[in-house]
Amino acid sequence: MAFKLNNFQILRSGWVVLLSTIIGLYIGLYKEEYVDYVAPIGKMYLDALKMCILPMLLSAISVSIARLLQAKDNNQYLGRMLTVFTISIFLSSLLGVAVGVIGRPGADYDSATLSSLGSIVRDFRTADVETSFFEPFIPPEKESFVKTFFTNLIPENIFSALSSGNSLKVLFFSILFGLGIGCLNRVSSQNLIVTLDSIYLTFSKVIQWLMYFLPFGLLGLIAHDVSQVGMEILMAMVKFIPVALLGFLLLFIISSLIMRQRTGSLTLPLFALKDSIIMALGTGNALVCLPSVMAAMHQKLGYDKEAVDLLAPLSFTLCRTGPTLYFALATLFVAQLYNVELDLSGICVVFFSSIFAGLATAGASGLVLLSMLSLVLAPLGLPVDAVLVLFIIIDPIIGPFRVLAIVHTACAIITLVLPKNIQLNFYDDSINVRLPKQS
Repeated sequence: MAFKLNNFQILRSGWVVLLSTIIGLYIGLYKEEYVDYVAPIGKMYLDALKMCILPMLLSAISVSIARLLQAKDNNQYLGRMLTVFTISIFLSSLLGVAVGVIGRPGADYDSATLSSLGSIVRDFRTADVETSFFEPFIPPEKESFVKTFFTNLIPENIFSALSSGNSLKVLFFSILFGLGIGCLNRVSSQNLIVTLDSIYLTFSKVIQWLMYFLPFGLLGLIAHDVSQVGMEILMAMVKFIPVALLGFLLLFIISSLIMRQRTGSLTLPLFALKDSIIMALGTGNALVCLPSVMAAMHQKLGYDKEAVDLLAPLSFTLCRTGPTLYFALATLFVAQLYNVELDLSGICVVFFSSIFAGLATAGASGLVLLSMLSLVLAPLGLPVDAVLVLFIIIDPIIGPFRVLAIVHTACAIITLVLPKNIQLNFYDDSINVRLPKQS
């Protein structure tokens, strides 16, 4: 099997992935008649990846927490982990506010652009609804963040949570299950730990096989997403999209600099995480990238497997840096669009509400994730229904970069939490570069 798979190693080449990306862009922009043929390939590939994620999440978290409790010397990671998580979330919200205040993506639109935005919104709403960016909006009463978060935290049935793909409930169950295993004596817990570890390794192997089909899945996903975004919408949101991408780029640079300081190399983490970065941008799903991140941090960057298996899923699910930054920026965009001046107290509301809304997106994606924007807009008296459609329409462009922010920041968090000095002599055949041994 290994020999046969090696014959297809070229499918994992960066050049092949780049070629499939270009073809997908071309089909999505200029050959929409072919989208219906390639889009199902992308959907099937994404579904195959998602099929493996929740079993891996459950087994990795449960085993890691159990082993963490049984190895008392590893408890030092917990306090450091909580500290780094908190700082990362606060930094993301602060960066989103700063980019929104300085970039002013919703200000100074001319009347023609405002009219275009209004017509786009009306086209996606019922015919009897009039949308204006100058009329005051009285939001309906919203449920509190605490109630929303904890209502979606505890699963009534773990099998129902697994079948519905609710990763937050699966995460809660996995933590509780791991705590229970860890409190058993070693003899009683060992067989269960070995079984769960075997489940994790089995799905890891399936993920490795699926990586050979990445170019085909990527082509279908990109073609479909690009075809959904029209030029009219791009022109109307021409100021917001570049500012949002700039915010994610700044977060990516900060994470890269952190990993450079922790690993001693700027290129080493980029080469090690190239598959994860490609999957984040190609699939737009953070949990799909989880197996490749865990493999890269352990096998290519040399971090302890048990620690990585614990930190990576927790970082992905709870440290929602991408959505937090996006919510802060999107709120300022809406305020500027409606000519609402925010004073210092208003900026503080944006800052803290974006953090809460980001935490509430744990396990959410797509429309459910974007709907959490109401947790930030409602306290400021800003409308969410009138503008949510704009964010939904441009999400095929913004979403992958928001996911990349989650993935890349999680990797930086792992390097901050775990000990700095690691030993590694890593050779990547796909780039033919010998990476240096670290000290």
